[in-house]
Amino acid sequence: MRAAALALLFAAAAAATPASARAEAAPPPPLPYATPVRLFAAAEEAWSSSNADLLAGLVDTTSVRISLKPGAPLTEATTRSAAAFLFQDQLRLVATQSFQVFSISVDKTSASAAARWDGDWGGRLGVRRLTVRMRAVPVGGRWCLREVRVKG
Repeated sequence: MRAAALALLFAAAAAATPASARAEAAPPPPLPYATPVRLFAAAEEAWSSSNADLLAGLVDTTSVRISLKPGAPLTEATTRSAAAFLFQDQLRLVATQSFQVFSISVDKTSASAAARWDGDWGGRLGVRRLTVRMRAVPVGGRWCLREVRVKG
């Protein structure tokens, strides 16, 4: 009985508190990629699991350039669906063994990262170690990938 009375009292107090005061009390949720380090960590996780859709969620949809085949020209994608297709097209052909970001450089207007991609391409190509270069820019309060390029 006493617990019910206390619960009623707390509910009444919460209802009496203005919505603006309740909103100020709660900290804002963190942006998923508010820093380049978080963005590149998410890219590392998505690539390691060959998740093309998650990778596509990290791109700047106004313009992202992608080349996942060494020596191939960069292809521009202007939608997440197009980016997902470009990532999936190559990732489905490779059994990724590891993907690790080993270098990050950040300034006020852009960030870049380099990663090692170890994977099995099968057939004549077999197991290969490639370098992946990523460039990111801040867009609307979060960081997004603007370019992803694989070098042999």
